Amino acid sequence: MLPRKNRLLETKDFEMINRTGNFFSFGEVFLKVRRNNSEETRVGFSIGIKFSPKAVERNRVKRQLREIFRKNIEKLKKGNDMMVSLRKSNQKEFSQDILERDTLEALKKAKLI
Repeated sequence: MLPRKNRLLETKDFEMINRTGNFFSFGEVFLKVRRNNSEETRVGFSIGIKFSPKAVERNRVKRQLREIFRKNIEKLKKGNDMMVSLRKSNQKEFSQDILERDTLEALKKAKLI
């Protein structure tokens, strides 16, 4: 599980990132990134009902994304808040490998790794 200090939890933080964050994407993954005033990098996940009407599928993808960030949190540059989302896709299943590749490429594009 992603440590609590690295989680983005409050609605006001999500709104601030959504308004003022920089947008980066790769494949099905997109992220919005904003500098924060702390030493920690915080990550929030927003998987909407447009991605899948089934909560089971949305929660499964969020668990996969949390695991990807948990494994790579030490590689990320410090002092950023980011919100991770997925685009609606024709794919029924998102494999862990494809999701991890797209996420890491989006982070490289944002110059956070």
